[in-house]
Amino acid sequence: MFDSLQLQSSCGRAKLLETELMTDEAKIKDCYEKLHNAYDSIYGEGKNSLAKLDTLDHRLMCLRDITGTLARLNKDVVLDDIDLFEIKYLGLLCSSVTDMVNDLALKDVQLPNLESVVSILDPDGMKIESFYVYDSYSKDLGRIRTELKNLQAAESAGKKDGATDDRIVNLVDKEQLLESKIREELSGKLKRHSKDLYAAIDKMAALDILLAKAQQIKKIKLCFPQISSDGRTVYKGIFHPQIVDIYDKENVTALSAAEKKKFVPVDIDFELEPVTIIGANMGGKTVVLKMTALNQLLFQFGFGVAAGSAIIDIKDNVMVCIGDEQNELSGLSSFAGEIRAVNQVLRSADAGERILALIDEPARTTNPIEGTALVTALLNVLKGKKLSVLITTHYNIAGDFFRRLRVNGLKEGKMDYRLQETYCGDIPHEAINIAESLNINPQWIAEAKKELERQKKNGCRDLDI
Repeated sequence: MFDSLQLQSSCGRAKLLETELMTDEAKIKDCYEKLHNAYDSIYGEGKNSLAKLDTLDHRLMCLRDITGTLARLNKDVVLDDIDLFEIKYLGLLCSSVTDMVNDLALKDVQLPNLESVVSILDPDGMKIESFYVYDSYSKDLGRIRTELKNLQAAESAGKKDGATDDRIVNLVDKEQLLESKIREELSGKLKRHSKDLYAAIDKMAALDILLAKAQQIKKIKLCFPQISSDGRTVYKGIFHPQIVDIYDKENVTALSAAEKKKFVPVDIDFELEPVTIIGANMGGKTVVLKMTALNQLLFQFGFGVAAGSAIIDIKDNVMVCIGDEQNELSGLSSFAGEIRAVNQVLRSADAGERILALIDEPARTTNPIEGTALVTALLNVLKGKKLSVLITTHYNIAGDFFRRLRVNGLKEGKMDYRLQETYCGDIPHEAINIAESLNINPQWIAEAKKELERQKKNGCRDLDI
């Protein structure tokens, strides 16, 4: 999602990377209000702002990070011509961006007024994006330069006497001395505006991020989330932007309608409670966890959310345990790494943090008897704690002390990824059917079916297929 933002400046990218997860409701509300206003200013009904937006984006490409120059300015270092050019350029850029912001009616964007800075560095009012120690800064400087120019012209024409070279050297020394004095005076004047100069960089970087987020919402069809008031999170039509993008690219080269792929959005809601998600392999359970984690982070970093609609509870932390936690360097097996990661969720909950925890098939790397016991115990421990936990599992967990969701599964040979409430702990037995649909070795499949039938006859439970 970060990479798909059409950020125009390195300053915008750096500012976004330094952004912290928002956990304050007022701050989140203010962030989305500004984003919504920006979106409406660009894409609202009757708006014809795309050309203006494109022009503004091109101007923001010119934003450079000159905080090093400003730091030297605040330390009373006399700036050279390059430093003074950078500040003048920033001032002119800020003025032009301000005009474009006003033209787009981006009412929440307030940039500092740097006209005084421009006046200091552009005494002739030329509005040229370059800097030179102008004659206007000193009558003596203008006179010296005129005299020096005349002498150099006479020298070029061969009209000079023995004293000409000495006079030129003397005038050059005076010119350089005066220019140094002027640069010192300019640096002193500019220092009084350093706070506004810093603010200009920061606010234009924030504007870059704001516009990029608004464009991303339009392009990917994201939604503006609401803030939950009761601890409940509700997603309607949640989707995974990266998978949708992959499908779109594959569909361009698909040979037939049957080969085209379409992501199936999912509805899911949960409160401050443990929820298990059961379903067949390839049923999208892990993708549901990843989508939920992604959208929680998008919400608390002020992005559009990948869903048709969303009401989201604010969390202090998002904890994800997906994939193999094995770490050979620290001597951790897959099981040990996973158990330690889950244990950290319990520690954070006991510390009173508002947590969204997403755990993919805990204890899957141990034997099913102890694995079932560990997951059952985990759900028992989580009950009553004020945190939201989604756990996928293939274990048959008995009891009614937690909520269950189930992937619909195979329907007429096609996978239905949607979730439904279920009150039965029986896990679906679709692995062999799915393997068969993947054109796996038929002898292997046939032998597996025979083995299941044998186990059923011997009284094994949970083997209906």
